[in-house]
Amino acid sequence: MRRLASLLLAACLALSLTGCLAQEEEPPAPSESPSAAPSDSPKTLRFSLGYDPTASLHPITGTSQVNQELTGLVYQGLYELDNSFTPRPALVQSAAPSQDGTLWTFTLKTDVLFSDGTPLTARHAAASLNAARQGGPYAQRLSGVIAVTAVDDATLTIALSAPNGALPALLDVPVVLEQEGAFAPLGSGRYQYETAGERLYLHVNPNCPAAAALPYSTIPLTPVSSADERIAAFDCGDITAVTTEFSSPYALGYSSSYEACGYPTTTLLYLGYQTARGACQSPLVRRAVSRALDRETIVQTLLSGHGDPACLPISPLHGDYDGEAAALLAYDLEEAALLLAQAGYEPSEEDGLLYRRRAPLELTLLVNSDNEARQGAAEALAEALRALGAAVTVRTLPWSSYTAALARGDFDLYIGEVRLTGDFDPAPLLTGALNYGGYSSQDAALALAQWRAAQGEARTEAARALCAQLAQDVPIAPLCFKRGSLLVRWGMVSNLQPTRANPFYRMEDWSTTSNR
Repeated sequence: MRRLASLLLAACLALSLTGCLAQEEEPPAPSESPSAAPSDSPKTLRFSLGYDPTASLHPITGTSQVNQELTGLVYQGLYELDNSFTPRPALVQSAAPSQDGTLWTFTLKTDVLFSDGTPLTARHAAASLNAARQGGPYAQRLSGVIAVTAVDDATLTIALSAPNGALPALLDVPVVLEQEGAFAPLGSGRYQYETAGERLYLHVNPNCPAAAALPYSTIPLTPVSSADERIAAFDCGDITAVTTEFSSPYALGYSSSYEACGYPTTTLLYLGYQTARGACQSPLVRRAVSRALDRETIVQTLLSGHGDPACLPISPLHGDYDGEAAALLAYDLEEAALLLAQAGYEPSEEDGLLYRRRAPLELTLLVNSDNEARQGAAEALAEALRALGAAVTVRTLPWSSYTAALARGDFDLYIGEVRLTGDFDPAPLLTGALNYGGYSSQDAALALAQWRAAQGEARTEAARALCAQLAQDVPIAPLCFKRGSLLVRWGMVSNLQPTRANPFYRMEDWSTTSNR
């Protein structure tokens, strides 16, 4: 453990001395607590946000991250996800899945108004969901939807190609009222877009029940068309709140005094295996490698704490995460050594390496060269495996060469990353396009299908069965789910509650000291 920690600290120091990537500096990670008070009083700053004037503000088809951050303030979906990834009804009053789980019927609230006073109906919801299915950031999650139909003003049905007991977790898609010629559709959220001259603002939506409790009646929006402009605007106070991901090599280098509030995401950092050939064909070897991963130290040292260590491809904050199954995959070098012995590997007295039938335990670990955190994790794992007697080669490749090697299956292990949907469906990694290692298991496929279809109390048991199967087969070895951060200029606001989908979640509960 001390050797691994020393290695990680050395790697972290080395990373701090590296140069820029894509002209964006990786900042030193802040603590999740207030920094020293800035020379400017926070009362001289007005709460303001940024937007990209060169990109669409449409919440369904737009792809600008800066503009998408505003979505939760202006629009609502049928549901919204909290930080345990539990879907909370927003526009929905009730939901009823069919017995086989392929048809869901939703009854909408009848007192919701768009910002112009138009009553929201199931037809608006159906039109929005059908638009989202056609393309844009929500299309992938809705790929299993085959029809969305408004039965009447208050009733919506969604038909699926396969049952999904967690469908509500995918339905935080914005519901909009399209307006011909408008730069953005209308929403039913806490704010609405307004213009004054050439300036764009968020103004309280008078038809929102939370309007009276909101801390700001108007929020100025400052145009920022590039990362450099966003940094400069935040540092000088033209923008007073931004989001970033400190574990990303492209994290923006904010330098002004701010408070940071982290939030969990569905972005999984994981170790993949070549299961079709080589040493990692053996589930015992794969389990041993998982046991050699010191996830806590990797997250704290290489990701500066901006992650939630996980041994399963479900967030540990989610109700379906099984702690007992996870414990079978958690860091334990003694257990790792025992598992390798069970797989038939014995140490040689000559060179100290592990051999099975006179063949050494040789592993090639693939990692991309444009991500220092992943490289550090790869080196840490390689060092732990070498200590167990494995001969490990770390291949650090440019992105194009890295993806080509994955497509060829030219690896034993690789460090990867994927953004899962809100229902934490791991199918892309197990049976889909990201199954680079050729994993195949009828038992796992059945357990996955049963978990996806299960509803209510049956889902807990199905999750337990799936996690047990994953702990036995170990098709991948999750490292952690990454965390994002909402940065707000020092002293302006407290009681932040950001979520993955909405950095300004429950803004009406904020306590502020700045201008209303």
